[in-house]
Amino acid sequence: MGLSIFGQEHQRDWGEKIFQQALASLSSGDYGAAERGFQEILQASPNHVGALGNLGVVYARTNQYAKAVDVYERAIRLSPNDKGLLLNLGLAYVKQQRYAQALPFFHRVVNLDPSDAQARELLATCQLHTGKVDSAVKLLESLRSTDPHNSGVLFLLGIAYLKLQERQKSEQALGEMISAASPAQANFLLGKAYADAGSSDEAIASFRKTLELDAAFPKAHAELGKVYAALRRSADALSQFQLALAQDPRDAEAYYFIGGLLTEDRHSAEALPYLEKARELQPDSWSVLYYLARAKLQLNKPAEAVSLLRQSAKINPDEAAIYYQLGQALKASGQLAEARQAFQRASQLNSGKLEQEIRILEKR
Repeated sequence: MGLSIFGQEHQRDWGEKIFQQALASLSSGDYGAAERGFQEILQASPNHVGALGNLGVVYARTNQYAKAVDVYERAIRLSPNDKGLLLNLGLAYVKQQRYAQALPFFHRVVNLDPSDAQARELLATCQLHTGKVDSAVKLLESLRSTDPHNSGVLFLLGIAYLKLQERQKSEQALGEMISAASPAQANFLLGKAYADAGSSDEAIASFRKTLELDAAFPKAHAELGKVYAALRRSADALSQFQLALAQDPRDAEAYYFIGGLLTEDRHSAEALPYLEKARELQPDSWSVLYYLARAKLQLNKPAEAVSLLRQSAKINPDEAAIYYQLGQALKASGQLAEARQAFQRASQLNSGKLEQEIRILEKR
């Protein structure tokens, strides 16, 4: 499911040559030149929808998803029914695992064009991740009826039926999905489905089988590491992520998980280089900034933690954990009034579970 590039339908007379040059740079992967070109157009014509949309593509392809969201939203205010813009904005949220924020944009595309299979599949993905499993199944079965060999749809159906504890239907969908796959790929896909559905033991067995069949299978170590991390088996998870980095030294997720796990175990000094590398590779990841801040706070650097957490909250303003840690960092910095506000925000987002921390602060 790729990003839409916005072409001549959004051009204006001004800057056509610059626009075409920037578009060519984007198509060839010269993202620095593309960004400069689109920014030059926007300096003179801030409402140039084509430049905004394509600048969002530049940011998305360079993992700067917060910036992508900002420019897509500007473009959508100018062109609210543009399917490409709506899809790309939803995808930017999905890349940040912010499925609740992505869902309404895919809904809008489906409402505009009920035949858009990509939007329907993405909508079902978001429904699965936001607890709307029955709605996802209904949508996926309709997609399956028109394209019975769509592996993505079958994969999602397998997960959905596992979540609903309808094992026979899940096995049927997953069996259809893997029928044309190699044994290693089949086990990897099964592992992904089991992991997404929360069936950890089956996921571990499938990923291990994948690695028995092909020790260099891409992402198998990383996916196995994620399952171990979810089970709080830190040593096993760290071992798998290190193997993932040996396979791919630019695996941003592996750096992030190693740094996060080390921070959870309070090995903050060891965690920092991994988290900084993850930040270099994914500069707009709220979760990388969050763990960087936690590591800084553990190292008694609350001012740096505050700055990082404010950046994290700007990217993902609906995550209670960010505001809780921000409150801790502000409190450690002696900024009690602001700390209280952060704890209150965390409490609002987290159903009042942090009221005790607020009361403690009020007594000071």
